[in-house]
Amino acid sequence: MNRSFSPNLVRPNQPLRKPSSSPVAPFTVSPPRHLNLSGGTPVRPLLGSVLPALTVYFCNYCGQQGNFRCKRCKKVPYCSVVCQTEDWKAHRHVCKSVEPQVTNEKPKEITASPISGDRASLVELKHDDPSSLQRVYLKDLHTNKINKGGDFQACVVEFYSPGRFFLIPQSPELQEALQSIAKELQKVNSSPSVTTYVPCVGEVCAVQFSCDLNWYRGLVQTLTEDQKMANILYIDFGNEENVPVYRIRPLPANIQPFCPCAMECRIAGVVPVVSKWSGESCTATSQLIVGRAMTARLVDTQEDGRIHAVDILLSMGKQLSTFLLEHGYAQEEMVNIAPTEQDINGLVNASLANFQCLSFGKDDNAWAEPPEPLTQAVGDKVSVVITHFQSPDEFIVQKVENAGVIQDLQLKLREHCSQVAAPHNFRPAPGTVCCAQFSEDKQWYRAKVMAYSSETRVCVGYLDFGNSEEVDLGHLRRISTSLLALPMQAMPCGLAGVQPVGERWSEDCLVALQRRVSNRILHIEIQGAHEGKALVALIDEASDPQANVAELLISAGYAAPAPNPTPPTPPTSSDHQTEETTASAEQNVCPPVAEPLVWSTTELPCDGQTVALLASFVESPGDFYCRIDNPTDHQQLINLEAELKQHCEADTSPFVPNVGQPCCTVFLGDGAWYRAMVKELCEDKVAVNFVDYGYSMKVEKSNLRSITPQLLTLPFQAVHCWLTGVEPQGSEWSSEALLWFQTQVEAKQLSARVLSVTEQGYGVELESRGQNVAAVLISEHLAKVPGEAAKETQTETLSGNKQQESVKKNEHHQLQTKATSKEITEQQTAVPAEVPSFPVDWKTVELPLNEPFQPYVAAVISPSLFYLIGPTQVDQQKLQQVMMELLAYCSNNHATLSSVIKSRPAPGAACCAQFSGDNNWYRAVVLEVGENEMNVIYADYGNSEKVPFSRILPIPMHLLQLPFQITRCTLTGKERFPAELPKEIQQMFQITLLGDVIATVHSFDGSANVLHVTPTVTGGELSAIILNALDSHTKSNLCPAASQKADKTDSSTSVSTAATPDCPEPKEALEMQKGQESSTGPVSTTGPSQTSEPTDPNLQQKNTSAVPVNDPQTSGCCCLSLKTKIDHLEQLMEMQLSLIKQLVGQMK
Repeated sequence: MNRSFSPNLVRPNQPLRKPSSSPVAPFTVSPPRHLNLSGGTPVRPLLGSVLPALTVYFCNYCGQQGNFRCKRCKKVPYCSVVCQTEDWKAHRHVCKSVEPQVTNEKPKEITASPISGDRASLVELKHDDPSSLQRVYLKDLHTNKINKGGDFQACVVEFYSPGRFFLIPQSPELQEALQSIAKELQKVNSSPSVTTYVPCVGEVCAVQFSCDLNWYRGLVQTLTEDQKMANILYIDFGNEENVPVYRIRPLPANIQPFCPCAMECRIAGVVPVVSKWSGESCTATSQLIVGRAMTARLVDTQEDGRIHAVDILLSMGKQLSTFLLEHGYAQEEMVNIAPTEQDINGLVNASLANFQCLSFGKDDNAWAEPPEPLTQAVGDKVSVVITHFQSPDEFIVQKVENAGVIQDLQLKLREHCSQVAAPHNFRPAPGTVCCAQFSEDKQWYRAKVMAYSSETRVCVGYLDFGNSEEVDLGHLRRISTSLLALPMQAMPCGLAGVQPVGERWSEDCLVALQRRVSNRILHIEIQGAHEGKALVALIDEASDPQANVAELLISAGYAAPAPNPTPPTPPTSSDHQTEETTASAEQNVCPPVAEPLVWSTTELPCDGQTVALLASFVESPGDFYCRIDNPTDHQQLINLEAELKQHCEADTSPFVPNVGQPCCTVFLGDGAWYRAMVKELCEDKVAVNFVDYGYSMKVEKSNLRSITPQLLTLPFQAVHCWLTGVEPQGSEWSSEALLWFQTQVEAKQLSARVLSVTEQGYGVELESRGQNVAAVLISEHLAKVPGEAAKETQTETLSGNKQQESVKKNEHHQLQTKATSKEITEQQTAVPAEVPSFPVDWKTVELPLNEPFQPYVAAVISPSLFYLIGPTQVDQQKLQQVMMELLAYCSNNHATLSSVIKSRPAPGAACCAQFSGDNNWYRAVVLEVGENEMNVIYADYGNSEKVPFSRILPIPMHLLQLPFQITRCTLTGKERFPAELPKEIQQMFQITLLGDVIATVHSFDGSANVLHVTPTVTGGELSAIILNALDSHTKSNLCPAASQKADKTDSSTSVSTAATPDCPEPKEALEMQKGQESSTGPVSTTGPSQTSEPTDPNLQQKNTSAVPVNDPQTSGCCCLSLKTKIDHLEQLMEMQLSLIKQLVGQMK
């Protein structure tokens, strides 16, 4: 069943667990080149002298044929990594990098498309760029002039499979065009560019090829998220490679829009016997046609003229399609022909016969009529999510406001069907409603019987999702009357005011529009009805400015304005035509989203013992994957691969991948099936990670299969590791260090001991052939010991006086946070951290240095840690997208994670918190942790409240990529403050900070912004004021910490250790003081605002600073207790007055 879209609103997908790579290394692509056009007879070069001829290179070390080049200079050839390693000692002196320096200047933004502000939006809708640089797309180029059905001479220059290869027609015009394009590209791009140009997916640009550093026309097929690398198809040669963005420039305006010289083709009339072309068929076909001049016939053009269906006349006199059919490599392609009325009547009669065959004496469920559809009127405006998209004329939506109702219905269905036994005489008639068990998640849904495909199988349509599938009769249950009370939640709609440009909607339009509307909350306005569908205006309010989808289609050339129809009547619950159209629309819609599968990963022992490992994929000493060298696990993996093959060959149903979802995929290197994790969705390919090996690659969507829970029983075998005790000599690992490390660990038995564990994996100490790998790296001057300079600095810093000893406790957490942040940052470049956790090292916004501003305080912990509302607003469109992903993640994982999580987050950790005001989930930061609840601040709004642990979830790292609105800050001179301030000075600090002050950012210490804060009324540095207050408090303190220790209290109040006269303190006063301290800290009951405006932080903090005093528990006569309390309060008031006088005197 075709699952074109999954409704994240009700059951969102599980986030990516983290993997990264495959059993063998990826193969390299060939450069743009010209080839000999015949097998043995020399032919005049196709491109003259413009492009380099095919050359055989020999290894610079051993003299054998070398197909690799030095990565740095890209000049010296080698046959293997071993030879390059041996030759490096000599080659290093002459090796010079050919990579140009990347400019640090911010690239020019090329905007003005109404959809260009949204990276996840419809990148292909708007091809016209009104900026000074005119972007060029394939549709802007001329089309090939070869007539359909005509023969032409051509040469196959790039071959992938019989379903995708590139050929270049032989014509003088083509040779002249290629020479002209090549000459002009080299001329225009000869000078270095000042700024880096960021291309768009689908754009044709000038691209510098990595082997010869010449410029060619290239199509940008994909672009990485950080916009630093692009996958390029050289449209005049047919080969592909990954290219840095700084080697891409816009196509010059004076370049003629000549059609791509390399025609992308497929063999007409045949398809592979299985889902993909076999390796044997690819090899046989390649030997017959690659590099040969031959006659080709254009049979058809597809996908707006981009793909050409051709047949090739072989030298043996046969057509290539005939050769593939005769050798069993292919089968004839089935042509989709619209069924005639006779065919439809035949299908209906067959379905009715299948139903009546065994229906005698059975319950036909005739009473269960479908529920009423949702009633809407013309002019209604509602927020919806699209659950199925077929075309602009046909799509299904659900109301966002009904999400909770749908979830309640699913729970009732599950409870009902668990109590009802499987009926033996139940055979519901077509058109009636029952409960059906969906095949993927085994959950129960309301379904309408559509037709009987056989005597024992029936096609059902899910009323609340709009999708359909074929199930066994045993997967149906009778439905109760109460479950039919809720109207059908699937609303069939069509886009008003547009029609296709041609006879039907183009494939590009459907793909681009589906990407635009998927996983978004949209707003519709009902403008009429047609054939039972609501004709709506579809508005994306998340874009800036708001985007009308119909206008986008028209402006992109995908649609034309539709003539104004006669005013239709609004759909009503009594409209019988609406009911019939709903039923017909359900036949081709997506299934309800299955519950996420459960899997586990291999864990290494962390108790100091050594473990034997085998490296499965090596990137660098800081990024490699291993498997435990265990014969039992190895045999289980072999057995699993056999099960995977059996499962994937039997399951030929289409699979729609989602990021973070496990699946099965075929590895092109050996044609075997492996377990994988979906990492990224591209246009026509999917980036996956082979979880048992650690290797990543992009595969065709047709090479994916769904996976069953049984195939996930064995934990994922690949374990991500990095080598501890070393770091690169410079900013990154040198090529010599990479080569040495790879030769030491690849295909070697390793002995490892785990030294550190993070969410990213394991930091290990490795031994290879009895040698400590880290020690050898350092001794060979290929790496250095990390943090040597930092250690010396820390030793000097901590060798101070006695007061600095008290600082040690206060600084420990911050130093630990910085170290963790540095470690995780280094690893994130290679492996994205997608495991939910409570990270304390979330990156805060760096405020501008030396620019005075008036801070807006969100929460105050101490002078060493407080939070401000950022002076600049975050991108509201991106924030809304993060909120939707957060809602989907928390709704999907709340029940699972809340019962599994055993550790509590530390203060300062990021998390997901459910706000009590609206029960929605938001990003938050922990302020305090109690026994049963914790105080959190909502990181994008600035308000705080206490929430129970059940309303706290760990947060995935990808939801932390957008910076928080709150900013982590600290005062200058914090190292001179004690670990905990006396409560009077803490209160004075809070009141001063919440008052009229001016702040200036002194520096950024890697974790927080270090601020100079000056009160505008009294003047002076706030850090100096606190230090003076501490000194005054020390001199006037009448009750040292020694007395508290003697009284054996649990107070956490910090008092000076300076020598003062002993002064006993009443137990009641100590208890009162203890109560005061336990309630200090930002405690606000205000929740996140529903708008993007944060709650006023000043008002929150003023409420926060109030410290309630708990009444001590006493026994006996209350008079003596009251007198003692009054005396103690008088002493405290006198101390505060004295302290205030001293502070005022010092400020003057």
